[in-house]
Amino acid sequence: MTPRQLWIAFTAVTASTFMVNLDSSIVNVALPTLSRQFHLSVASLQWTVTMYLLVITAILPVMAKLADVLGRRRVFVTGLTIFVVGSALCGISANFVELVAARGLQGVGGAIMQANVMSIVTLMFPENMRGRALGMIGSVVAGGTLMGPILGGLLIAAFGWPSIFYVNVPVGLWAIFGTWRFVPVFPGKPLTSRFDWLGGLLFAVFVVAFLTLFADLSGQIVLWRDLALTIVAAGSLAWFIVQESRAPEPLVTLTVFRRPLFSMAMGAGLLYWMLMLFPAFLMPLYFGHVLHLQALQIGLLMMPLAITMLVVSPLGGYLADRMGSVKPAVLGATLFIVGDAWMATFDGKTPVVAIIVALALQGAAAGFFSSPNNTEIFSRADPSLVGVVGGLIASERNFGRSLGVTAAALSLATGIAVVGGGKMGGELGRVPQSVFIAGLDGAFWVDTAIGVLCLALVLLPAFMARRQVRERVVVDADHI
Repeated sequence: MTPRQLWIAFTAVTASTFMVNLDSSIVNVALPTLSRQFHLSVASLQWTVTMYLLVITAILPVMAKLADVLGRRRVFVTGLTIFVVGSALCGISANFVELVAARGLQGVGGAIMQANVMSIVTLMFPENMRGRALGMIGSVVAGGTLMGPILGGLLIAAFGWPSIFYVNVPVGLWAIFGTWRFVPVFPGKPLTSRFDWLGGLLFAVFVVAFLTLFADLSGQIVLWRDLALTIVAAGSLAWFIVQESRAPEPLVTLTVFRRPLFSMAMGAGLLYWMLMLFPAFLMPLYFGHVLHLQALQIGLLMMPLAITMLVVSPLGGYLADRMGSVKPAVLGATLFIVGDAWMATFDGKTPVVAIIVALALQGAAAGFFSSPNNTEIFSRADPSLVGVVGGLIASERNFGRSLGVTAAALSLATGIAVVGGGKMGGELGRVPQSVFIAGLDGAFWVDTAIGVLCLALVLLPAFMARRQVRERVVVDADHI
């Protein structure tokens, strides 16, 4: 391939990354509009985001493995096609059930795309160009994330909420054509043993049952249904662990979690993604329900979070290289705590400038935390399992985002029910403003508590590592 063909192929492949990141931020801006359009409660509204993330989380390990076996280009184009069809179906949805089902179909395509982009770019570019290409994926992520709020606001204002999904269609069609035309065929690698279908099924059952249970708690609780979901989630998780420990070629290599410091770093990363989704889900509702802002205004006000995160992220990586991963991660977790505690004081009279600064603080927290946390995870893992760890981080990201949305919705719905003395599943549009604000403040106090736990998981490994060093010094001194 000539350099020109390589970069054309790059734009086709990374168009999927652009769509996925655009979609994640553009939908949040539409939440108040969807709530009014379909007369939704908080519990129902969350499924607009949760269904997409749930499906990605549930099937990502299987899709990553299938791409290895069947060949990445073929599987990737299949994912692109599914995502484009799902986006079109989202736009033509006549009711909320159809919209959620189409979001699930989008999730199938999104999982396939996420499982392949980095690998295809790595395989496609020669070693002397690979670093530049992989680095530019970060720019594509940034572009999609930044454009989401403002583009979403413009499209909703001009053409209505379906247009935020239709925008994926032309981008997706170019990605399909460009991938078939310019991306080389990468043959699959035959399995040395049977494909771990059972492990994939058990993981998917666990994710669906657990997240559905968590989401149901913020709505109308049905004892028999929630008890059944609890049993299914616990049973499938236990069976999955047994299956993966015995499978000759498991989907998930669980032995990596035998290192306590690695497990704690992964736990901190999971909580980080939960922390990120609280403001992303709750603040558009605050802007729409309390401040009565239009979609374009909501999009503009949500941009400081993304902009600050993208500006600070390189600094977080630089500090991790210069002084280790712990100090910048501690700074990030601390800023999360400060930002969430501040947001827990918001009311209808909070100045817009204060809201912008608080959102920017959340973005800075993410920028300082993300890269150092990833560095810490890789440093605590077995060097021979780097590829496995990369896949685990992708699963952690989607699972944490799913948990963040459901936890934010549960916290808000619980606060509304406690303060308002009503049911948790009531229509959001009918909730008095004072009751909503009380529920919102309670939700951000929950997020503050999550931030404290995240900070503890950052500090504890550092404390344990120092203790191990001191113990070795004492042992060496005794031998002398």
